Amino acid sequence: MVFAYLGKNLALTVFLFFKHWYVDGFNVTYGKALGIIRGLEKNLAIKINLRFLFRPLYQEYNIYGYVMGFLFRSLRIITGLFGYLMIMVAAIGIYIIWAAIPLFIVYKIVSGK
Repeated sequence: MVFAYLGKNLALTVFLFFKHWYVDGFNVTYGKALGIIRGLEKNLAIKINLRFLFRPLYQEYNIYGYVMGFLFRSLRIITGLFGYLMIMVAAIGIYIIWAAIPLFIVYKIVSGK
């Protein structure tokens, strides 16, 4: 009876550890990356630049306004998307390292090094 309780409690503890480590770790990493991207969106305004991509810059309705508006907004969009990509790559890298820590510890214990 006691061994069944201890075995069930051990299995539950191991399951909850992995749930906490992997699922909650992913949620935290994803939430932080999304928060950084949302903060950058306030400054980069990719959605707004996409909406006004073919509109003239500073309401200059001549060829210069249209060309400069397209060039500046395109540059901001490309820069912003590159920044978002770098943030997501960093977040994925951090999560992979986070996920590998228990495997590394088990490897060190098993190999005896």
